[in-house]
Amino acid sequence: MSNTRAWRAKPRTSKPNSRQKRNGLFLDSHPDCQMCRKHAAEEAHHMLPRGHPLRYFWAFMMALCSRCHTAVHRPRSKPRAVD
Repeated sequence: MSNTRAWRAKPRTSKPNSRQKRNGLFLDSHPDCQMCRKHAAEEAHHMLPRGHPLRYFWAFMMALCSRCHTAVHRPRSKPRAVD
């Protein structure tokens, strides 16, 4: 079997999903938020867009807390013109 023992040991959800397992293993390996370094990492952020061939390489992922993950995805406000 090609899957690692840690991969197979992940708890199953109602609909087992390889993405959930892969992200879970990534977070197991990176327990702290890689942005603020203050909180525990809860979400795996992909820095490359969907469909990119290297999207799932760990070099292009970040372990983030919920607050930092929201901040990464929040649209930046445009500077207002001064009257």
